[in-house]
Amino acid sequence: MQQHKQLTVLIEASFMAVLAFIFALIPLDIGSAYEIELGMIPIIIFSYRRGLKYGLLSGFLWGCIKLVSGDFTMLSILQVLLEYIFAFAMAGMAGLAHPKIQAVVSQKKVNLSALTEAWSIGLAVLCKYGIHFIAGVIYWGMYAPEGMSPYLYSFIVNGSSAFATFLLTYILIHLLLRFAPRLVQAH
Repeated sequence: MQQHKQLTVLIEASFMAVLAFIFALIPLDIGSAYEIELGMIPIIIFSYRRGLKYGLLSGFLWGCIKLVSGDFTMLSILQVLLEYIFAFAMAGMAGLAHPKIQAVVSQKKVNLSALTEAWSIGLAVLCKYGIHFIAGVIYWGMYAPEGMSPYLYSFIVNGSSAFATFLLTYILIHLLLRFAPRLVQAH
């Protein structure tokens, strides 16, 4: 029975990674450098459902799918690993809230989860875009406008993308948990 449950969780992780990849195809980019990453939504929902370990796995798989699809920009091997494998896995950091979200949902007090959602989504976004910020300084800084520090350039690009992603992700996940709490209930 334990192997069956493990297989079910791995299939869910893979399914959510594919769903994240599909959501990320929805064009919400602002210009060529700014993005709103809708793909984080399925990974965070899955992280709430199955916890940190499996959330990180699903995010990792999402990054692998992105690489296999060819939808990435490569400046170096390390940049690709940092931005598409490690950063995407960080979407699963919301899984740290798994015990609290599970308790709130099982007690049918979903309206009390807003603060937990905010900090856990914020953590996942901060970790993902923190990595993009570092990569922005190291690898993308050469594209900063003349006279602008690579740090400021990366902060503006990644900070605005992180803020927009956090805001939209929080609103949508809050609504999903309020109206469809079964999405995060582990069976």
